[in-house]
Amino acid sequence: MEKYKVCPTCGVHNPPTKLECIECETDLSGVRVIDAAIEKAEQESSNNECSAAISQNSKMIRICDCGAKNVAQARKCKECGEDISMNPIMQDCDEEEKYILTSIDEEYVYEINTENIIVGREHDMKEYLDKKPYVSRKHAEVLLKDGKLFIKNYSNTNFTFVNNVKISSEEFLELHDGDEIGLGGNSQDGERQQDAAYFIVRMS
Repeated sequence: MEKYKVCPTCGVHNPPTKLECIECETDLSGVRVIDAAIEKAEQESSNNECSAAISQNSKMIRICDCGAKNVAQARKCKECGEDISMNPIMQDCDEEEKYILTSIDEEYVYEINTENIIVGREHDMKEYLDKKPYVSRKHAEVLLKDGKLFIKNYSNTNFTFVNNVKISSEEFLELHDGDEIGLGGNSQDGERQQDAAYFIVRMS
């Protein structure tokens, strides 16, 4: 690898023994000699550090052919409904953490990107919930506030459960990463009810 001096005026690479720039005659007596091999190694090290920093702040996603970004666990696009199970998983830099609800059967993933949603067979997530008769048309409210996620029951028939415990219809309960939500049913003797819907809370 070559050694050279970089002219501070015009940027031309000069032989290391030159005292004046071969292009513009700028004085190079005080300009340090650069070893290209060392320069390359330092650049690669810097690039690796940047890549590592990006990786730490990245989340994994699947991008649909329609252009919509979906969480990595998604099998169908949240925008157009197309099968994306074979689409590659890639990184997406995003400093903000987001909450997602993943169905227990992993057939459905819902990303919470608004402050307030109503879940039920005739509201948000209806494309999945309409196949679950134990879920009410307006079953529960999910609230995203100050980076925290909360849920409140609306159903007067089959209720809402968090970690197998029935929740109140009077106040919101805070949810955490890994919590299990049961809409229309809980687990009985370790068995979940087929006509109810169950979701795991995840942060991405």
